Amino acid sequence: MLGVRLDEQLERRLNALAAKTQRSKSFLAKEALSRYIEEEEKVQRENEIAIARWEEYQETGESVSNDAVTDWLESWGSDLEKSCPAK
Repeated sequence: MLGVRLDEQLERRLNALAAKTQRSKSFLAKEALSRYIEEEEKVQRENEIAIARWEEYQETGESVSNDAVTDWLESWGSDLEKSCPAK
């Protein structure tokens, strides 16, 4: 169980939305928290991937050149679309 204190403005907005949607304030708060947590978990996963990639680069020095990536991206949508460049 969780209790949350809302400032007056947020409480008014929540009350108005609950009335308009015919949903309970609890339902709306739970939905909002669920969406927020999902988004934050996604951000954390992406950060972990980025850190792992950076650590791998620091260990190996392997990378794909900007020119190779740009060349690949410029081929998107054409009849001669190129494969993703490899390290």
